[in-house]
Amino acid sequence: MESRKIQKVGAATLTISLPKEWAEKRNLKKGDQVFLVEDGHALKVLPGPESDERRRGAAEYIVDADLCDEPGMLERAIVGNYVRGREKIIVRSALRLKGSHLDEVRRVTRRLMGIGIIEETPSKLVLQCAVDPSKYPLDPLIRRLYGIATTMLSEALGALTARDIALADDALKREDDADMMYWLVHRLVMSAQRDDGLLERLGMRSRLEILGDRVVARDLEAVADQCCLIARCSKEVIALDVRVPGSITTALEDLATLVRDAYDVALAALLTRDLRKANQAIRLCAGLRKPEENLLRLLLKEVRDARAIVPLRGIHGSLTQIGGYVRSMAVIACNRYLEQPTNLCRPATADE
Repeated sequence: MESRKIQKVGAATLTISLPKEWAEKRNLKKGDQVFLVEDGHALKVLPGPESDERRRGAAEYIVDADLCDEPGMLERAIVGNYVRGREKIIVRSALRLKGSHLDEVRRVTRRLMGIGIIEETPSKLVLQCAVDPSKYPLDPLIRRLYGIATTMLSEALGALTARDIALADDALKREDDADMMYWLVHRLVMSAQRDDGLLERLGMRSRLEILGDRVVARDLEAVADQCCLIARCSKEVIALDVRVPGSITTALEDLATLVRDAYDVALAALLTRDLRKANQAIRLCAGLRKPEENLLRLLLKEVRDARAIVPLRGIHGSLTQIGGYVRSMAVIACNRYLEQPTNLCRPATADE
């Protein structure tokens, strides 16, 4: 935090100087227009259209494909530019783009929302991102990412119960949808970190919510990854043609239901900023430990075929991991509630 002294200019005008580093980050020049917005006791300074235009011009980046000499490097470079809010990404080679590079570009554009190839030559690909951050409030995106993850969980466990490999494959196919939502949320919160003017349009009350939304999106994407592991383990058990005792499948489904119930409450607490619901979610999370331990004992006791123990133990481990992310979301919901004064928690006055 920097301090500035108020200066008096003329008979009635009060001025303060803008920090040089802040102005340079926002491409502000002498003569540019800025906007002043009241926010409670604070006064926000928002860059004007001139600096926005220069920012858009600087949002064009070149990626040297020739230096991406390991599998996945180019793909990760494009994702990194995307989440940093860059609008135009030029993938260029000194001679000719390799077939592997073209494959990576096309693969990654299918997993990123709002980006596509607008120009192509033998040595260059131009990717343009058309995402307008102000048109994507975060709460519906987080709810969508949660919906994808819970659907994957139902399909992955349903495949084991019904011995249906196609159902497990359906869960695996949803992974790209989860990645797409995650990278979009990541791009939006990174944009808000640079531009305070986006906070309200994204549905945030303050900059304090940026970190929480990043963590929530990361955890939900990790839940989707764990559901993929469950789907693969289910496929492995089905391929082994091992009979899984009904007590085991019932216990797995019961544990998954408890996990989903806890997540429902935690998500509701996050989106409504309800401390009571957040506390309830934390208690539900603590209550998962005993069913997890009982399921593990049941696996070791009733599964006779040793080949099935490893994948079934993998499903148990993934469910345990998923349950662990509930508490993270619930704690963020608690912190979000406490960001604003309420009857439950408010600033102390001089006479208290």
